[in-house]
Amino acid sequence: MIMEIDKVVTYSLLAQIRNTGNFINSSIDIFVPIVKYALYRFTTEECQYKGESTNELKEWILKNFFLPFPNSILNKILLKIGQEINTKEDTKLALYKDGSFWIKNYKFEAFNEVIEHNRQKVAFVQKYFEDFCSIANLNYTGSTSIFDFIDSNKERIGRYLAIKSKGSSQDFSVEAQFVDFFKKLPDCFNLIRQIYLGSIISCYLEYEIQEAENNKVELIFDTNFIVSLLDLNTTESTNTCRELLKIASKFGYSFRVLNITLEETYGLLMKKAENFENTFLSKLVNPEDIWNACIRRKLNRSDLEKIADGLEKTLADEFNITPVPYTEKYKNQARVSIEYTELKRYRNSDFAALHDITAKLYVREKRGNKRIKHFEDAKCWFVNNSFNRDLETDSIEYHSQNGYLPEVIRADDLLNILWFAKPDLVNSLEDEVIDSGLNSLIAYTLNSDLPHSAIIKELDENIQKYQKDSTLTDIDIIKVATRISNKELKGIESLNNLAKNDGQKFIATIKEEAEKQEKEENERIQRFEGLLNKLERVANMSPKSADLDAEKLKRLKTTNEIRQIKRKEITNRALAKWRGRTWFLFVSVLVICSVMSYLIYTGLDRDVNKVVTWVLPAITLIVEFFVGKCLYSQYYDNANIIAYESRIVIPEDLKELTDISQMQD
Repeated sequence: MIMEIDKVVTYSLLAQIRNTGNFINSSIDIFVPIVKYALYRFTTEECQYKGESTNELKEWILKNFFLPFPNSILNKILLKIGQEINTKEDTKLALYKDGSFWIKNYKFEAFNEVIEHNRQKVAFVQKYFEDFCSIANLNYTGSTSIFDFIDSNKERIGRYLAIKSKGSSQDFSVEAQFVDFFKKLPDCFNLIRQIYLGSIISCYLEYEIQEAENNKVELIFDTNFIVSLLDLNTTESTNTCRELLKIASKFGYSFRVLNITLEETYGLLMKKAENFENTFLSKLVNPEDIWNACIRRKLNRSDLEKIADGLEKTLADEFNITPVPYTEKYKNQARVSIEYTELKRYRNSDFAALHDITAKLYVREKRGNKRIKHFEDAKCWFVNNSFNRDLETDSIEYHSQNGYLPEVIRADDLLNILWFAKPDLVNSLEDEVIDSGLNSLIAYTLNSDLPHSAIIKELDENIQKYQKDSTLTDIDIIKVATRISNKELKGIESLNNLAKNDGQKFIATIKEEAEKQEKEENERIQRFEGLLNKLERVANMSPKSADLDAEKLKRLKTTNEIRQIKRKEITNRALAKWRGRTWFLFVSVLVICSVMSYLIYTGLDRDVNKVVTWVLPAITLIVEFFVGKCLYSQYYDNANIIAYESRIVIPEDLKELTDISQMQD
């Protein structure tokens, strides 16, 4: 089912709200402007000003904004709005204990123009997605939209936070190609980024991560993660892995690598170095191949060998990743496990299967050999960064197992979850997280169904075997690689079998595929140029008045930051006066009690024993019960302190601004 356009518009609006204010203290505050606007529309469109339950409002917001507000959060936001708009003279919003509510004389039109403009942009992107599919001769059925693809990232997060079993995944290859294509138009691509950000923000309402007792979480890294970290994958993969290390270190996580992983990584790098000059097709088909990174970085065979030799030192010195030297216990357990026997059937080597099961057993022990249901309870993860079905680097089971979390997690999924868990820690890296997440989503979708590396390697060897004695050129091979990458060339195993039985027919087939690609490319180039020109013209002609002005956004953010500092100063002064009055009372009581003690002491003929026995306990009780209790509640009772702070009157000109319409020109 095609994703509702109102849901997409809501996502874009959430992203714009996020970018216009400071919400690091409470992620829920992001939804306050949405609820304000929903209240206004609810009263004007439904002509309804009261309800027996806030469930009526909750269901209306879900239907029109596709945001599933829990009752507790919606009620909290409504109370917050009521405190803001109600005055002593006029109550505009009332929420009662039985859940009923009423609203009167309430307006909030700030988003009318913005939402309409966003709706136009969303329709514009979907329209040109369909044009893109037509031009590229891609199989678009109309059953999904480009935004379903972006929102699919949310489902992956849900697997770890809501313990959802992995369902049948849709093929979003066409959508991924379009988003990748859209990067050529930054103005339009910003909408894609907004939708992605809004999708993540909406998770705040659906999933909840409890605060863990401690952050002693250990991340152990798979071979493909290490390779990406060393910048021997795509640039996007490298950025994702390095961003994860930055953010995870802020959470206090520790980074480890098993010695068996170091062994596997070293072997992979040396194998790539050994075959450095003997491959051509693999470099063209798989953008994540180490050979591709070598071409990009202008590395030769010797450079790759040096990286392999200095592997452990580089990980320790540059990335603070320490090895786990003794893993024989886990390897021995793995060798006799049923999982190892089963995994060997799908692996290109027994060692690769042994490696993955060893890592799983290590993670299980670090988790106390307990099956984990909640993300915050997982004290160890095996972090993977594989985006394809490469038998040399792909890892195992990402999905939940009968309601329990797996041992392995993808780097970009973990990155999104950490951002979601504590946005205040990730705030300064938000742009990097969005770009890393989107690029990972694109790469995973495009590469997940590529043929296994062993099949590509065999095809590469067959082509090289016949190339010298045929008319097959390097250009032909490049065009065949393009068809494989675009998933237009099927049945590669059949081609390999053909090469064994009939070399001439094999070459003829390869030549035919290359010619087919050249013909299609020539037809597409002209149409794509026309589409790009049209997109650029429309983007340049789009009404600027409905856009959130960039300068105003900066001013709004700065103004809110200054106001927050001033509000804090007012709150601190009020707290100091509040506590100061109690200290004055404390001193006064001590003076009075001291005078009374002396008078009683003289009245009892200076009998010290009577004073100690009767008078001092009574005075101590008075001081401790009345004054001591007040001091405790003012310094250590958070609920009492928060309640007092909520009663502090904040001047109107220091309140948080939620929309640029509140800014003066």
